[in-house]
Amino acid sequence: MAISRLSAPPFRNKLLDLLKENDYRRLQPHLELVRLEFKQILYEPRALMNYAYFPREGVTSLITLMENGSGIEVASVGREGIVGVGLLFGVEKALARIIVQVPGTALRMERDILRDEISQDTPLRRLLFLYERALFRQVMQLVACNGLHSLLQRCCRWLLTTRDRIDSDQFVMTRHDPRIFGGNPWSSAVQRVGGSRDAAEERLDPLSTRHNSDSQSQRFGKLCLRMLPERQRGV
Repeated sequence: MAISRLSAPPFRNKLLDLLKENDYRRLQPHLELVRLEFKQILYEPRALMNYAYFPREGVTSLITLMENGSGIEVASVGREGIVGVGLLFGVEKALARIIVQVPGTALRMERDILRDEISQDTPLRRLLFLYERALFRQVMQLVACNGLHSLLQRCCRWLLTTRDRIDSDQFVMTRHDPRIFGGNPWSSAVQRVGGSRDAAEERLDPLSTRHNSDSQSQRFGKLCLRMLPERQRGV
């Protein structure tokens, strides 16, 4: 859902905020502020990517889908990056399902505008190619984490990286989504955190009473988590 054109910087996307004033002033008319709704699918595999998204808040996941319909998260993008990095290389169709895991807002740019921008040696082009290397490094790290780390460690990695991206100790996620924990359901992950599902959810403070009355929460099994300060976590 479009909200408005951005009236003034900062953009609150770390890539765009690295641009000098004359560069972001030039791009500003081409950036549209949109909402990222919880569980919104931005693109399905092989769908034409008409826009690139620069998240400001929230987190998106790239989900690789198998023939039987199962899927697993292969990368995630927050305010540090761009959704639609394939456009840098002329890849106009999505390679994975791109879904909003944590709601927020983003600045979107039309594909043709981005194509014109990266066809020249502009500061944004250089930043985006550096980001592409960082994203590839993230994918490598995620593969290693899913293969070598315990379910508890993978759960903690996801929670901590999400917290860093949104500057908040409280966020929502889906109770029964196995894709973000290497194919393991959330119920298994929270049991590793707290010993049992009930104990784990109490320890992570899901605030579930408030959310159970929400129809969208019931539909997705939405869970609101609040991460405790380190002194309360026993760290």
